[in-house]
Amino acid sequence: MCKVGNRLLFLLLIPLFLLAESDDFQHSKIIYYYPSEKDSVNLYPALDLLLANDCKIIKNKRVAVVYNSGSLDRKGVHILDRFSDRDDFQVVAIIQTSQKEFNTESSGMSYSPFDSANIAKNILITPNHPVIKQADLNGANLILVDLQYLGIRYDVNYDVVNSLLKLSAERRIPLVLLDRPNPLTAKIMEGPLATSSGLLDGAQIPWRYGMTIGELALLINEEGWIDSGNAARLYLIPMVNYNRRDWYDRLGLPWGIPLENIYTIETLLTYCSTCFYYYSNISNGPGSLFQYEVGGAPWISGSVLIDRLNDMLGDYAEFSQVTFIPGSRSRIVTSSIYTGEECSGIKINIPDRKKYHTSTVGTCLLGLIAQLYPGHFRWREPDRIDQLFGAEYYRALVDAKADLRQLHPVWLSNLTSFQKLHTRYLLYSDS
Repeated sequence: MCKVGNRLLFLLLIPLFLLAESDDFQHSKIIYYYPSEKDSVNLYPALDLLLANDCKIIKNKRVAVVYNSGSLDRKGVHILDRFSDRDDFQVVAIIQTSQKEFNTESSGMSYSPFDSANIAKNILITPNHPVIKQADLNGANLILVDLQYLGIRYDVNYDVVNSLLKLSAERRIPLVLLDRPNPLTAKIMEGPLATSSGLLDGAQIPWRYGMTIGELALLINEEGWIDSGNAARLYLIPMVNYNRRDWYDRLGLPWGIPLENIYTIETLLTYCSTCFYYYSNISNGPGSLFQYEVGGAPWISGSVLIDRLNDMLGDYAEFSQVTFIPGSRSRIVTSSIYTGEECSGIKINIPDRKKYHTSTVGTCLLGLIAQLYPGHFRWREPDRIDQLFGAEYYRALVDAKADLRQLHPVWLSNLTSFQKLHTRYLLYSDS
């Protein structure tokens, strides 16, 4: 009896942070790793926890690593650098989803020379082609995903995760997802609900979904939303000490938002509004001094917009008149309209990020410009913008010159069902 008692006492004295726990859903497994030293304050992304536990889950595997420029540990070292001297697993494919140019070796080693012997296959995933195929994996028997994402549906990283869930479901390949913070908090939801590519019809997800990418993947997999006959073989490693109310710039982590020239939360928020413009002939100022913070065109008068916008959207933001030239500050401008031309329009200013609604500001501003300038405004890809809303009702309201503020309460009401559903899959507290 004494020996048994001593063993029990020994087990109780083992620090919890040295143990890996698991929690199973019907189709997914949650693997809880802990830091090598007990710490109840600092945030640990799942990458740090994987490394602290000697990468046990991927040992002796042929691994396809899916990453972007935000795949950093707590000290700002990139995942490729952390893996460069490992010989207990083989990286056979490195799949980059970010279009932002960056170096690793935090940074001295560029994207393509990660494997000088060309053993690993290098793939670049772009927003226009976000689907990862089995051939891209180069014979991998495990997919490791570490993606910093934006927190909205208009995000190549969001599309890639959906693509990988479907690939795992169809090919039965284990998918290990390292969770990361939602930069816009994992608490705030807003905007229209729509079905995304790779998901079943009826899988309605908000524009700003208020979850971590790991929680969202868990929800999609467990609810049977993958457009496949099977569920994915999902293994999710959560973070430690993450508060879902926290904004990215309050986390104490290196800045890792995978978009060019976004260095503040306010700029990220305005990007989440002005990205609606990509399917119209309105510019959000790429390559200019106010990239992602503006909306304009050579044929717009900013002074005409100001009073209307302050009346419509004064509860969410402040607006100022601005002129800008797309491409004037950066030579790297892809698919930009009005490059080198002076545009007039408005700049979005956010006095209180908690009150700012990305979808309401973006859709009302775009719609107002369309209604004030019917002779100039054009939809560039109507079907693509319809996908963001789940139907063509937004364009119909704009073309009918309806008051677009009526959409916000409708979207708010539609969020109720998703809010009730998503609570089953929340892994982090908000206190």
